[in-house]
Amino acid sequence: MMNIITTVVGSYPSNCFEAKSFNERISKSLGLFDSYKKAIIASVNAFVRSDIDIICDGQVRGDMVKIFASKINGFRIDDNTAYIKGKITPAAHPISVRDFQLAFKTAKSLDKRFKLNASLEDIFNHESKGVKGILTGPTTLTHSSLIENFYSSRENAIYDIAKALLVEAKELEKAGACAIQIDEPFISIGAEDINVSKAAVEMISEELDIPVILHVCGDLENVMSNLLDFEVDILDLEFSGMPENIGTLKKHWKSSYDKNIGIGCLNTKMKAVDNKDDVLETVREVQKIIKRDNIIIDPDCGMRMLEDELSIGKLNILKEIRAEGI
Repeated sequence: MMNIITTVVGSYPSNCFEAKSFNERISKSLGLFDSYKKAIIASVNAFVRSDIDIICDGQVRGDMVKIFASKINGFRIDDNTAYIKGKITPAAHPISVRDFQLAFKTAKSLDKRFKLNASLEDIFNHESKGVKGILTGPTTLTHSSLIENFYSSRENAIYDIAKALLVEAKELEKAGACAIQIDEPFISIGAEDINVSKAAVEMISEELDIPVILHVCGDLENVMSNLLDFEVDILDLEFSGMPENIGTLKKHWKSSYDKNIGIGCLNTKMKAVDNKDDVLETVREVQKIIKRDNIIIDPDCGMRMLEDELSIGKLNILKEIRAEGI
């Protein structure tokens, strides 16, 4: 039987909780109330109830671009649009470490198997569970933003963003993350020279001592051969909503590849709980190609746009498959 672990790609339905208790209302009056803390706790509760092996903080504070562009020096946000207004340098303070710490504390209180610095080996052996840090990748951040000045080319902006994100990644590693996930949906649409995107990702991955996951969704026909050469430990790809990627992976996969494949097997664009047989078929088809004993299954993408109840229904399918095997 395959040894299966589960994870989430990132975002989870976010509810902005109001200040209700006396202490919360006092905190709000002093400008100290953080409505998103309850949203993080709610996300983690959902992940732990679904017995997910590698969780995150739910990315509840905003969309994947705004979370980082609102903090990294050189960006500004105006009317929900990110602008690169000057030289990009690391954020003054860690962007997501506090949320990571809250996610871990919450998870640990619910399930003692959660450990800081949990190794992938221990997680696969079901001896521990972990919390990963998530970064929006340099290519995606750059191509989601309008450049006002300083940079004459996007390439240089991408490299400076990679340097800024490396500082954040190291802070998350130090805080006890079991892995760092880099989200790069823009790679699949050919927005940037793939070699530039690769170099930027590797500026981060090569400096870390914990596993690095690269998440890329969309149609991978034009980039799969390149992606398989990225220096990352795990490639997390979309297969359920984009079944064509199974054939593309088969075409380019070589038995010599030493990276694992995160099998996106839940269709996050579908506003219904997936058919379990369809999910199983997706997992089996990818497993036939990569021929791994240890496999990771997860949703295609984040679930921010879905209802909470629907998201839990989808995650519970992962829980069942892991328990029953394939």
